[in-house]
Amino acid sequence: MSETIEHFIYGAPARLKRFRTTLPAGVSVRSTQGGLILRETLDAGFDIDSAIARIEALAVLRGVEYDGWGRMVEAADPQGGIDLQSQTFTVRTGVRAGHGFALPLPDGRFGHAIHLGGDKQGYLLVEVSALVTDQPASPDDLQRAPRWYRQPILIWHTGFAALPLAADVKLAGLPLEIAFRDSIGWPDPDAVAQLERRFKVARTDTPEGWRALLGAMDRSGERLPGIDGFCLVAARVGRTGALKLIWDHDPVEAADRAQRPMPWQPSHMDDVISALLGAPDFIKMTDTVT
Repeated sequence: MSETIEHFIYGAPARLKRFRTTLPAGVSVRSTQGGLILRETLDAGFDIDSAIARIEALAVLRGVEYDGWGRMVEAADPQGGIDLQSQTFTVRTGVRAGHGFALPLPDGRFGHAIHLGGDKQGYLLVEVSALVTDQPASPDDLQRAPRWYRQPILIWHTGFAALPLAADVKLAGLPLEIAFRDSIGWPDPDAVAQLERRFKVARTDTPEGWRALLGAMDRSGERLPGIDGFCLVAARVGRTGALKLIWDHDPVEAADRAQRPMPWQPSHMDDVISALLGAPDFIKMTDTVT
């Protein structure tokens, strides 16, 4: 018996366009706001995990975000896809724009962040704190604590837990604007193969292999070849927390890390939580290596 599944992809328009040209036969694609929805029908006995890994690998190579998959069922919404407009972060959690929240960690402690804004595509702009405590901290403690990343970051609005802080106080002034970078250029397959041999890392066409390569390059203090510079992406947040991403396609020459904004590609809160618990920080590695 066959089964139809959908994959959800997000990224910059130019990267999405390149990504479409690499799709395997039998995968249909349609555009949605800020991304693509891929649909494929799997024959009986075909491994769903293999189908997911194949699309994830293509996403990694093309620098776009694989944001999950779903099964098609009878009487499903004919438009398909994930309805990111149905519930804002504030409605879901009670955390208002400019206010802090606690992140329950798997070890029973709490991480913290400030919610700066969000949009209807599922992007959230957050300032992650280095503060990890046994109980949710006060707004004053969060305000005084150092930041985990060198600037606010973009993450996807997924179902992670977020708890409003007691004695809720606005911690960030709105409106504001944060700059990100969108890299121009990418290593070609031969260059990636050379990096695999040099750093003794296999299967960089999988998320695990790619992260292993970035980790090895980060430890050696090297950057990915083939990146010729970047253009700027402005994350503009209004007084109510409404977020808008605006691309400036004029190229900017590569500069020292301290002078480059962080990559614009949204991350998952799972990566933030993992880093706060002491695991390798994929977000920081990507910032350093690219």
